[in-house]
Amino acid sequence: MLVLLTADVRGVGRRHELKEVADGYARNFLIAKKLAIPADEKGIATKTEHDLKEKVEIGKYQNEARKLEKQVFTFTMKAGKHGEVFGSVTKKDLESALNEKGVKSAELMLEHPIKGTGEHLVDVSFSKGVHGTMRVHIKTE
Repeated sequence: MLVLLTADVRGVGRRHELKEVADGYARNFLIAKKLAIPADEKGIATKTEHDLKEKVEIGKYQNEARKLEKQVFTFTMKAGKHGEVFGSVTKKDLESALNEKGVKSAELMLEHPIKGTGEHLVDVSFSKGVHGTMRVHIKTE
């Protein structure tokens, strides 16, 4: 029997997938526990609607990633006589800069604060597997 999963089911599949399972397993377990619905016309329409929404959402995230790669975020920091920088640019600083530009649904992949001057590339992860790069320029006063 072909079913549309409404929840992740270990050993069967993930939510919103169409899966072929045994008739008894589908009727007595998956459908009875509301883990799946039959893949009839209504089920197929639900899947199509979900796929369309997901495609639009992925497109939105890809568009944000492209816009982000064109921008340069500049931070000014104090420096000593020999060019050593006092302080660092942290993940929190970068997140607030992203929020000011209107990017709220991104997660920064920054392991350590940025302590050097010059241009740095920071990986940014959006939802649904979309990734981008943020250019950060640190200059001294």
